[in-house]
Amino acid sequence: MVDLVARTDDRFAPVRARLAGTVMHAPAHFDAEVLSALGRMQRAGVLTVAQVDVALDELRQAPVTRHGLPSLLAGAWARRETLGLADALYVELADTAGLVLLTTDHRLGRAWPSAEVIA
Repeated sequence: MVDLVARTDDRFAPVRARLAGTVMHAPAHFDAEVLSALGRMQRAGVLTVAQVDVALDELRQAPVTRHGLPSLLAGAWARRETLGLADALYVELADTAGLVLLTTDHRLGRAWPSAEVIA
């Protein structure tokens, strides 16, 4: 989602194409993770404050169903040996809800082979 709302040069088009018409689900902490990534990009000079403001508006309007974390915690914790805990929440949601995990993170794709990595 960061690549989509931040309109990153290298990933925007493939992410937009893959997500078109996709019903999206994410753990409830999703918005905080996107906000953090946008903040890092702004501090690094990749995005302006105005670009982050636009990206946050798009994030607020994104048709993503946010899922509460309590039901995902135990499963995410059980995955701690192979995944970072924040990533494990996404994997647990996908696994328990029968969803496809879409990511641009190749490291996550290697750690969780069921994930679909958007190149």
